[in-house]
Amino acid sequence: MLAAMVPKGSDVWFFKVKGAKEPVASLAKTFRDFVEGVKFEQGAPDLNMLPESWTRGGARPFRYATLDVATPAGKLDVSVSKLVRQQDKPWAEQVDMNVNRWRGQMGLSPSTDKWAGGQPLSVATADEGSVWVDLAGDAGKLPALDPPVAGKTPSGSPSATEAEAESDNKAEAVTYQRPNGWRDGRMSSMRLAAFNVGPEDKSAEITVIPAGGDLRGNVARWLGQVRNGTVADEVVDQALENAQDVTVAGKPGKRFLLTAEKDADPKMAIDATIVPLGTDGASSLFIKMTGPAETVENQANAITLFLKSLKLNL
Repeated sequence: MLAAMVPKGSDVWFFKVKGAKEPVASLAKTFRDFVEGVKFEQGAPDLNMLPESWTRGGARPFRYATLDVATPAGKLDVSVSKLVRQQDKPWAEQVDMNVNRWRGQMGLSPSTDKWAGGQPLSVATADEGSVWVDLAGDAGKLPALDPPVAGKTPSGSPSATEAEAESDNKAEAVTYQRPNGWRDGRMSSMRLAAFNVGPEDKSAEITVIPAGGDLRGNVARWLGQVRNGTVADEVVDQALENAQDVTVAGKPGKRFLLTAEKDADPKMAIDATIVPLGTDGASSLFIKMTGPAETVENQANAITLFLKSLKLNL
């Protein structure tokens, strides 16, 4: 694995590539030169000028961008993502936490060295403190992957390697502890996790999704879902005022309990938490439970525990 943590303003940018040892090692100089030379426009990296054989890839959860890199051994995947910098935590502590998490992903023990073994990186257009990480794991200690399928894949279908990469990316995006009684829910390309909770005849659905949209607009839309139509501005104002401040994976967020009107039948409710992933508000993590008001209310404590256990893996 090669990775870089680059602080810029109120955000931390992550550049990372992981794969077989030899192809990744062969990319080290080009990758490091790319990160050191990246320019920031309005707080975001300018990715218009890429190294030779690098191209922009498709959208992925939690990513600002995906860069596909062609190598003689096959395609590598460079992820570019960001999180809000934790102002209440020293930078060295934030670096240690992330690098040791990556070490765990590579089957390595935690390090007590400065920056958990990371090295200084010079990025002229970023703030001070950028970190370069170069990790080689023990293949015997890495999580097992399904073996690739021999032969050609059907036309239009992803190859075994591509499918494994997509599955691995989604599995890594979030980790959590599942509360007792939560059942597997319906997954989709955008859902990082999904559950059904409560009695079968009064089931509520919980989803974890990275998406965009402004805070007020999302709250107004959700109120419309539980109240079957557009709601007055003062109702939205009250919901925003009643929001609970929460912390998810070290990031500040807002939790909303949105209910139907008193005479509604059936009564539906939404328990939703929004966690901004950057200072520009372009992307947030949404943890949302929708269902009968009774079930949503009964699952409130379980959601609280779930939020406390949730971790973002970039």
